[in-house]
Amino acid sequence: MQIQRYVGDIREDLDRVLDDGAAAKIVGGLSHPSKMPEAAWGISAFRCQVGSVLADQENTTCSHCYARKGRYRFTRVESKNDLRLQGLTHQLWVPAMVLLIRWNVSRYFRWFDSGDLQGENHLYNITRVAEFTPNILHWLPTQEYRLVRSFEEPIPENLLIRLSSRLIDGERPDWSHTSGVFTERIPLGSTECEAPSRGNRCGPCRACWDQDVKDISYRLK
Repeated sequence: MQIQRYVGDIREDLDRVLDDGAAAKIVGGLSHPSKMPEAAWGISAFRCQVGSVLADQENTTCSHCYARKGRYRFTRVESKNDLRLQGLTHQLWVPAMVLLIRWNVSRYFRWFDSGDLQGENHLYNITRVAEFTPNILHWLPTQEYRLVRSFEEPIPENLLIRLSSRLIDGERPDWSHTSGVFTERIPLGSTECEAPSRGNRCGPCRACWDQDVKDISYRLK
């Protein structure tokens, strides 16, 4: 799959996707996870690169991946994820995403409620979406350490990338913002996700989007 970097004129291209009514069709629409306060975007977890390797290894966070089972295996959900994956190759993917986020999100947006980055150009295009939606806080969790660390383009301040630890109860990767999974005791200084105490919903918490929160810990279910 060849993802091209967006090089268009965002104002002209926003008019194109608006006039055509094509934004949702191009990107496959947004997802609406019940846990999240607002919309998200994702692809199949079976399309993860590093994650698919980790999923076959014991005691990794990906070996317990929620997005490889349950409702994510429903035909309807898999079909939507396939459309989102295909949409990444469209030259108007960036303006289409910008338009949908402006229409559907008031403040908080999550990348990858399932799946992960598909390459450097994918990450670049996400940075452009964040740049063109400056009033939105974007949170992007990922296992693609090498890709993120070698990325040489500027990352907008409103895009928070968290590198996810690979082992359950494992050390955090060397990065400014991280997350991990624990069984009994969270790492010193980490912030525990409180969603399990709220019926698996974020509720009023926005720690994952908060630049001041350096590490998040999720309890293994």
